[in-house]
Amino acid sequence: MRDFAFEGPAAGEAADGRVRVELGADGRLSDLYLDPRVAYLPVEQLRDALVEAFTAAQDAAGDRTGPPTSGYGTPVAPDRLKAALAEASDSAERRFAEISTALSDLSRRSARPW
Repeated sequence: MRDFAFEGPAAGEAADGRVRVELGADGRLSDLYLDPRVAYLPVEQLRDALVEAFTAAQDAAGDRTGPPTSGYGTPVAPDRLKAALAEASDSAERRFAEISTALSDLSRRSARPW
């Protein structure tokens, strides 16, 4: 997985445009175009074309990487991000403790005869 997001999609082509690969903003494959004529290529040439197209798309994505940004396109301070993640983690732990207590209470109540 990439450390930095880019403003996808990034594309790469091979075999005179008969193979085209697009990567989404998350760096995953978002589209693959294979011209019907690739069916006549030897398997080794098709494999090489796919690798070439993927590599070109990854290179194009790599050219557009930059520092981590917020959803608004502004840089995010690493210390601020760490603090936000720590706060979210603490909040999640408290919430899970509350849920665990509630489930335990329900379990005890269900074992009692009415």
